Amino acid sequence: IDVPLKNEKFQIKLRPEQKEAVKKTKQAFKSYNKMLWNAKMRFGKTLTALQLVKEEKYQHVLIMTHRPVVDEGWFEDFKKIGMPEAGYLYGSKSTGEDIGYLLQSGQPYVYFASLQDLRGSEEVGGKQGDKNHEIFDNEWDLVIVDEAHEGTQTELAQNVTNEVVTKGHTKLLELSGT
Repeated sequence: IDVPLKNEKFQIKLRPEQKEAVKKTKQAFKSYNKMLWNAKMRFGKTLTALQLVKEEKYQHVLIMTHRPVVDEGWFEDFKKIGMPEAGYLYGSKSTGEDIGYLLQSGQPYVYFASLQDLRGSEEVGGKQGDKNHEIFDNEWDLVIVDEAHEGTQTELAQNVTNEVVTKGHTKLLELSGT
């Protein structure tokens, strides 16, 4: 077993099927703005999606999910795949930087948001108040919907997606594990 020295980091190497997913997505995004990865459990969708972000040099990336508890997992994978070394910042309501800081930073970033929170915003027809303007008013290069099969077909969820996806600019990557 190769154990890294104290200051050395594990180098993540994508498996062939993960590299193929990145390659096919880059190709698809030349003609289309939407892609679905319907991949089995343990495929490594998070790491693979972050590798796509790095390779395509997306500047403003939004990750939305119905499972806010996976924020930590995304942040861990963000670090494992070397996003900080590539100059990226990470943020969410509970981990990393807040959206205001990211918007002012001038650096590329990945922001993680809960669909439940976004759906509650008045801007998309929710009833939880006037919030999340920075997210809705930002021009995202890539929006990743994690666990896309979970409750993303509701009217409010569709409103959220329509609000964060800029026609002709934003790429949409949906991740599903079923």
